Amino acid sequence: MTDLDPLNIVLLLSLGALASIINIVAGGGSYLSLPLLIFTGLPAGAANATNRVGILAGNIVGSIKFAKAGQLRKTDLFYYCLPASVGGLLGAYLATQVDDRSLRVFLAVLMLFGSYTVIKRPPPLEEKNEPPPKPSWSYPLFFGVGTYAGFIQAGAGFFSLAASGLLGHDLKRGNAIKTLMNACLTGPALLLFAGKALVHWPIGITLALGMSIGSFAGVHLSQKSEPHHLKKLVAGAIVLSACFILYPLLKDTLS
Repeated sequence: MTDLDPLNIVLLLSLGALASIINIVAGGGSYLSLPLLIFTGLPAGAANATNRVGILAGNIVGSIKFAKAGQLRKTDLFYYCLPASVGGLLGAYLATQVDDRSLRVFLAVLMLFGSYTVIKRPPPLEEKNEPPPKPSWSYPLFFGVGTYAGFIQAGAGFFSLAASGLLGHDLKRGNAIKTLMNACLTGPALLLFAGKALVHWPIGITLALGMSIGSFAGVHLSQKSEPHHLKKLVAGAIVLSACFILYPLLKDTLS
């Protein structure tokens, strides 16, 4: 494991805050935080696990802010968070079964796929009246999103927004559901990773502080701005992050 030096602390706090803003506003903040954790010296598996500490803290803060803004419902816990949490445990377990080299490839490929979803994702729905719940669709959709989130987390927000859009929710509600869902599924997944001794707690807690700060700004921006303006910027960051993750493998192959 790596040491937590002053440079890493500054990067974890500042880029962690930025990643959390991206997470809340559009999704995909882990495309920034995962490479950052690998940059600090963590192996890919440990970075994937440690990232959940920041994700959990940032989404708890964001969920509280969304609840105060009236964007969350009690039924969200049953229709969206429950199936996502079950899927999250499955995904986290699968992640612990993959070796570090293979996980780097998985991360990079899924990141590149995520960049495609950012560019091609349909325009957000216009805000409208809250639709009735559709449990027959919400369970499989959010179980699938949760499984993906448990495995890698990066890009799960895009799929959550797509799922909530299919169920008839506008972008503001979709962002709120996504944030609460991430808070609920990340806790059990983090416990599983911690049980495998994959979490670097000092780095994770530092990242969590930065992401908690960023969540305050992210919720405000989510309510006031149009996130689709950021999609090309986020997609570019995804591609660069994927290249960054693959670089050590390519360097070893060429040397």
